[in-house]
Amino acid sequence: MKKLVTAMVLVGVCVASGMTPAFADEAPDGVLEAIVADTAPARLQGDELVAQVGDVRAEIPVVPEVPLTLQSGNGPEISITLPRGDNNVEAPAREGAGAVSLDLGDGSRIIPTIRSNGIVQILSVLHDADAPTSFEYDVAVGPGGSLVMAVDGGVRLLDGAGQEVASVAAPWALDALGKHIPTWFLVEQNRLTQIVDTASVDDVQYPVVADPAVSATYYRYDAVNVSRTYNWTNKGIQLAICKVQAGASRGTCTMSAGYELQTSVDTSFGLTKGFVAANVGVSESRKVTGTVSWTSPPASAGSSYKAWAVGTRVTYRLEKWVGRRVLGMSATRWSLESTSGTLTSFEPQVGFAVGQ
Repeated sequence: MKKLVTAMVLVGVCVASGMTPAFADEAPDGVLEAIVADTAPARLQGDELVAQVGDVRAEIPVVPEVPLTLQSGNGPEISITLPRGDNNVEAPAREGAGAVSLDLGDGSRIIPTIRSNGIVQILSVLHDADAPTSFEYDVAVGPGGSLVMAVDGGVRLLDGAGQEVASVAAPWALDALGKHIPTWFLVEQNRLTQIVDTASVDDVQYPVVADPAVSATYYRYDAVNVSRTYNWTNKGIQLAICKVQAGASRGTCTMSAGYELQTSVDTSFGLTKGFVAANVGVSESRKVTGTVSWTSPPASAGSSYKAWAVGTRVTYRLEKWVGRRVLGMSATRWSLESTSGTLTSFEPQVGFAVGQ
């Protein structure tokens, strides 16, 4: 194993005023320097730099043979195998607090980083016209995971249930003078390839820098349009019934029954009943017991009476929000993905209502 060089080695790439959106909030000059300055603190642990940003943990390899890993909270671990060149002609060099420079020996260099907001950014640096123009990353997203192209040219990383757990931002590439170089992703099963099309641009000034940026995906659920009805008769829960017997011109009937009821909670998006109950203000664990003991007034034969549960009815909708982090921004950017239909919770109380 090659020894990690801890002195900073910067690849000098400057851009003009026409910056890509990825650097909209970065310094206009010295893109790599700005990125390295914004890396999260990391500690060297074996063959990896380990960084923790909030609930995001990233392990950045100091040798290309070790995959990069990213995990958010209790989500699946995402493993990314970095490109490998002909031969590593230089020792790996640590850059800043949370980045490593890996010389691939083929005219290119890979600089995996974890930014201060938890985004993992893997810089590809092409030093000259003989450098490779495609970079392959094998991505594992837990059992049954998959990669799906997004409409903006980025890539969505899905778990085995088909839910997005991370995303790769749309790719970009710049030459040393800030000229945009056409670049795009290709997805084949679990392999992500970035193509950097230097051949289509005249007078490319090297080095050229490009990057995939991987961000964990967050979810938030809100209860909206919450409405309460107190002392509501729940005719969906019948506690007892009686009927005036045939043959009696005027008679009575009596109901006598015990009951035990518990709060019911409608849910959606796979959320637990406890989570929804807490957000709409009912007690999921509430149980009530009681007895129905009631005699009807005199009524004609065949008349029937029913006893129903009473309590608090709550109606609401649930919203599912998706959050992603963007380079240059510390806050998570949220967007509404879906809204449920009208849902109902019922919190029973001791007592009953009678009707025909």
